[in-house]
Parts: sequence; structure tokens; C-alpha cells
Amino acid sequence: MADHLSVNGAGLNAAAFSSADIADTLAAADTSGDVPGAKPSQAGVAAMDAALAALRGRGARQAGGQGAGLHIGNALYTHTNDSAAASITRTI
Repeated sequence: MADHLSVNGAGLNAAAFSSADIADTLAAADTSGDVPGAKPSQAGVAAMDAALAALRGRGARQAGGQGAGLHIGNALYTHTNDSAAASITRTI
């Protein structure tokens, strides 16, 4: 006989919301104060800032996607589990 599968739906939803919060934080990072200057070192800093902004954007998309996946997975599992329980109850 197979082992019992137990899923913590509240934990999955909490993780989904946490991922969404992370995505929002990354997407909202303020880089408006960056002003490129005339010194060569400022050009390097500006290039690093641009690379970090792109990295934050990718991170935000990834965290948001993972959060959405967790939320959908939890909903599907809960629906399947509840439907199976109802079927067993009707059979008995």
C-alpha cells in the first residue's frame, strides 16, 4: 500500500504570497537616483547598475512565476483531494 500523502495547503499559500511579495519588492527597486557622470569609474558603476536592474527584473519574474505556480498547484491539489474524499464518502 502506498504511503499517505499530506500537503499543507496553508503553507503553500503562504509561500505563494511570499514569492509574490519578493517579486513586487524586486520590481519596485528604485534606481531613479542614478546619474551617469563624466568620470570613467561612473560609467562602470552605471553599467553595473544596469546589469543589476536586469537581474532584479529576471528575479522578479521568476519569483512571481513560482508564487503563481504554488498557488495554482495548491488549488488543484485541494480540489482533487476534496473530490476524491467526496467520491469515497458516496461509495461508502
